[in-house]
Amino acid sequence: MTIIRSIYTTTGISGFYTGCSTLASSNALKSSVRFLSFGAAQNYLRKPFEKAGLGNAAVNVIAGLSAGVAESIAVVTPGECLKTRMIQDAAKGGKRVGMFTAIQDVVQSEGVFALWKGLGPVLCKQGTNSAVRFACFASLKEQVAKRWPGKEKMVVVTLGIGGISGIATV
Repeated sequence: MTIIRSIYTTTGISGFYTGCSTLASSNALKSSVRFLSFGAAQNYLRKPFEKAGLGNAAVNVIAGLSAGVAESIAVVTPGECLKTRMIQDAAKGGKRVGMFTAIQDVVQSEGVFALWKGLGPVLCKQGTNSAVRFACFASLKEQVAKRWPGKEKMVVVTLGIGGISGIATV
């Protein structure tokens, strides 16, 4: 309650939404890359895996891992770099800067590859998260389709399976 009061008295209602546009655009971009990569990897892997006698579960795990790697490289690592820098600057009493200013500052002071510092740990985290999330989601959806045909297409069921997959990922 102290934090809520402090934010409200300092910045008003808008203070609760500081950084929301950056977070929303980052999450939209991350999800776009994740789902595009997953679908592309599934399409690419399906035939060779079928020929090798491997099932959909293996395809979903590898496609999920691929999606995690793609989102790590394209969005998550640079985003985490910028977020960390912006938080550190604010904690030191620095002026608040937007995302584009932060990108410019990092690139000018340390070079473009500084945006990918810490890529290894992010790859491990995002790759395994996506592998578990997509494999779990696909497996649960298959189980629902077997037990209750047609129900796997219901929005409520998809939301529930997505939630369970998110819990499994944690």
